[in-house]
Amino acid sequence: MSAHILIRDGAPHWWLSTDVWAVPGNDPNGAPGAPVSGQKAYVWAHVDNIGDADAQNVRIDFYWANPAGQMTAGAVNFIGSGYADLPADPKEAMGQDVLCLVPWQVKIVNDGHECLLATAHGPNDSNPIPDPLPSSYSFDPPAHDQIAQRNLTVLDASKMAPMLRIAVNGLSRQDKRVRLTAEFGGELDERQLQRLGLARLQLRPAPKPEVQVRLSLEPRCGGQSDGEKAPSLAVSVPRGATVPVYLDIQAGQLHPDHYQLLHIVEHDDAGKPLGGVSYVVIPQGKENIR
Repeated sequence: MSAHILIRDGAPHWWLSTDVWAVPGNDPNGAPGAPVSGQKAYVWAHVDNIGDADAQNVRIDFYWANPAGQMTAGAVNFIGSGYADLPADPKEAMGQDVLCLVPWQVKIVNDGHECLLATAHGPNDSNPIPDPLPSSYSFDPPAHDQIAQRNLTVLDASKMAPMLRIAVNGLSRQDKRVRLTAEFGGELDERQLQRLGLARLQLRPAPKPEVQVRLSLEPRCGGQSDGEKAPSLAVSVPRGATVPVYLDIQAGQLHPDHYQLLHIVEHDDAGKPLGGVSYVVIPQGKENIR
């Protein structure tokens, strides 16, 4: 008999987990929403034990990171931990919401557009991850139920930064070559909308791409970008290094009743997705979601 700790991935993109979320402000029991740069937020994870043995004193570690596709332990920032006793729950009927006991002081980086990650470490787990995590460890949420990632940020078209930055993290022992591609479309379910504080805006998903995206290895200068015309970019990363990629999003054509879901996906040479960062672009003039 063994425990099997689970923090659910997102669907169809695993980095869109609804089981990891933030609550901005001073009240950890407040409404979920977008964290605010320079202010406090609390981080939660919903954790279950779908094994056939109880798991006592399970530790959930919480991290934030600059937006990136493939995450490595050396590129994330530890926030704190929370703890839970999880009885065996093979039918996923229970589960617990676990609070990170240390508040997250949101850094003023990318205007606070950061990624969240949670890992669970429990005794008698059937498929444990290393504890502690070596700095070279590459997180692989699809292969480990104990890891979940939330790389999902809301962008208000009226307050959007001229350029956003995404990190492409290298591997510790070898060079890396990947391609970043922009993918449009999809719909957020009600739980996702609530986690982001967007449910009250009553927006519909855009039926076709209504924003323009350009990827570049250099920041835009003087209103111009040297990125490829297609929203795709090849990136070479020396081992142990991190290469910044700049993302220019133009949302002037976004319908006032729509939101645009945008995914920047990191692929290896064989086309396998290694991870991604997603954005919900909401139209100019809507209520300040923060």
